[in-house]
Amino acid sequence: MSSLPNWRVGAAVVTMVLALAMAIVLIIYGTNPISIYNSLTSTYSFSVIANFSNGNINQTMMQEMIKNTFSSALRGFITLAKPPYPIINVKPFENTLVTFQLPNGYEYKYASIIVHEGGLYVYLWNNANDYKLYAVVRRPMASVKVEIIYPREGNFTPVGIFKIEKFMVPLPGLSSANDPEVYFEQYSAVWYIGGAVAANTTAAGWFFINPGVSVESIIDDGNAQPGFGYALCTTNAPGTNYGVGSIAAQTQTDAGYAFYDCGITVVLSNWPWVGMDAYGHVYYPTSFPGAKSVEAACICAGASFYFELPPPLPGEG
Repeated sequence: MSSLPNWRVGAAVVTMVLALAMAIVLIIYGTNPISIYNSLTSTYSFSVIANFSNGNINQTMMQEMIKNTFSSALRGFITLAKPPYPIINVKPFENTLVTFQLPNGYEYKYASIIVHEGGLYVYLWNNANDYKLYAVVRRPMASVKVEIIYPREGNFTPVGIFKIEKFMVPLPGLSSANDPEVYFEQYSAVWYIGGAVAANTTAAGWFFINPGVSVESIIDDGNAQPGFGYALCTTNAPGTNYGVGSIAAQTQTDAGYAFYDCGITVVLSNWPWVGMDAYGHVYYPTSFPGAKSVEAACICAGASFYFELPPPLPGEG
């Protein structure tokens, strides 16, 4: 019974030491991994645009059409597989998505998947002095993109752009059919004035799912970018996640923007979010996640912003 506390203390020490070691390793070995999976191209790619900008369709029908568009685009896309090795709660680097315990007899005890520079790095390790970079995966095996152009609001056109990518990540001792899956999901809420972007807020995250058990991990990867004539007033980018370790979880990015001119200022607010659950359901906004208001303000000073949370996750009410 005494081995459990010792393991916890040991894991904590290993985590702290490896955090520094991995930072150095990412720099030294970033261009010299054991295997680079850059050449992989998507085996499946689907893209669709739904344009409702003329406002001729009522809200109820538009929402139904949007839901049907997403349903058709995502049908069969999620193919969650049981983790090939036991998952352990040790994250040697701040961007560690998941760590597996390898079977006895391998040269290394653990394999960690780390998000770095828009790709997935696989490290095999025993301790802070014994590790190697095993593989780098930069291209998804499949992707889906859905762009919804919402009815114009005066001079503004709101556009929601959803994207999800599936990555197959190689681990030692497995055939490609048994490689674990990692999903990258994002939703960009973009305000356009004519053909120019006024504001772009993107909620995004890397998801690892333990099927039927939990959303094991999310690494937030959102951003907020002001466009022509606008200033960024507030944001929580790269985002905040909710529900990790439970059946369903999501990440959300908030941002507020205001027009540069003083006096009567147009204020734009966005709160896009994306999520998944342990059964392979994908969550996304089906209405534009933002608000436009007119305020007596100068740039960002005095501008008011309203952010609303995404719909409750299953079981929350």
